[in-house]
Amino acid sequence: MIIKEKCSICNNSVEEIIDLGLCPPANNFIEDKIQTVESYPLIVDFCNQCFCIQLRHCLSKKELYSYYTYSTPNIDSLDSHYSDLLIKLNSLGFAYHDQSCVEIGSNNGNLLKFLEPYFKQVLGVDPAKNIAQIAIDNGINTIVDFFSSRVAKQIAKSYQKFDVAIARHMFAHNEDPTELLSAMSLILEEDGVFLIENAYALDTFQNGEFDQIYHEHMFYFSALSIDSLMKRFDFELIDFEHTSVHGGSGVFICGKKGKHNVQESVIRTLENEIQVFENGLLFNNFKDRIQLTRSKTLKLLQDELLSKRVIGAYGAPAKAFTVLSYYGLNEETIKFCVDTTPTKIGKVFPVFNIPIISEEELCKIEYDTLIVNAWNYKEDILKKASSIFKKGTKLIFIIPELEIYIVE
Repeated sequence: MIIKEKCSICNNSVEEIIDLGLCPPANNFIEDKIQTVESYPLIVDFCNQCFCIQLRHCLSKKELYSYYTYSTPNIDSLDSHYSDLLIKLNSLGFAYHDQSCVEIGSNNGNLLKFLEPYFKQVLGVDPAKNIAQIAIDNGINTIVDFFSSRVAKQIAKSYQKFDVAIARHMFAHNEDPTELLSAMSLILEEDGVFLIENAYALDTFQNGEFDQIYHEHMFYFSALSIDSLMKRFDFELIDFEHTSVHGGSGVFICGKKGKHNVQESVIRTLENEIQVFENGLLFNNFKDRIQLTRSKTLKLLQDELLSKRVIGAYGAPAKAFTVLSYYGLNEETIKFCVDTTPTKIGKVFPVFNIPIISEEELCKIEYDTLIVNAWNYKEDILKKASSIFKKGTKLIFIIPELEIYIVE
């Protein structure tokens, strides 16, 4: 584990934003309750110089990804988002049949499978063997390894350079993003583009999305911090688009310096972010908001228990680890958690000792109330709620606001 005392981008001093306490590494489930897992601090710091927001305690790749279980879901909202990304690439003159695309952190290959008809060649790179195998079995050429300069050199030797490189919700998963950018410069065409998509820092802190803070997320990027980072290399931020995916994400499109026109969206976004960060209220409001929501939620759950109602959870995403640890919940309050991911079903949340069951198993047990961890797929869940949950089930969403839905 690395403990960062300086800004990872500009090496200046940083100040603490929030301390969420101790939490086990997200997405690392255990086989049974007797296994022990160590917990680590979740502390976030802020740099006033380059506006970098970073996790203080960064775990090693082995600690984070040895037993990785996240697999990108097949849902309507993501299919729609992939179409939006394609339209954005088209608008910049990319995603045509004579071009090639590489995705770093390609997971199960869903995005590349969608993009494959629009490129002459696609390639994925992902270190999780069990998840990458899903992509390979689905016909997506995938290198099973951590992306690095070493791997980039191998790619450059075996393939040609790429016109488009994509890093969706993985660029913040590296303790040193400069290493990834160094590698990227080896495989990207001079006039190519690098599309980075990550949870957008302003959404995370303005909306009280504290559960976006977990050990995989070592950075919380804004356009300002991406711009500062790119300037350290021969890259620049050329376009920005905001999307509602995962509770609010930023699509940062970068290119080699001087090769593309910088879009007006970048200028507007940088100006807006400076105003938000410099007024000094963002992080204090964030702390006040999440503390208030925690108090309200715990009171609600206590009332449910006093009424002899059985409480479970729906969704076992990485963010659930943060909710359980920050709220102090365990198997005494949350009896089970439902998930649709095969690699998670049958396993157990470490420390909290909450078993993960399938939707099919849910139909066979008694329950009254479910706290929905996968709130970022709220519309998808509510759309099919009546076919998954029994009538009268109370669904509790805690982000961005505490809301209750009764299944009809």
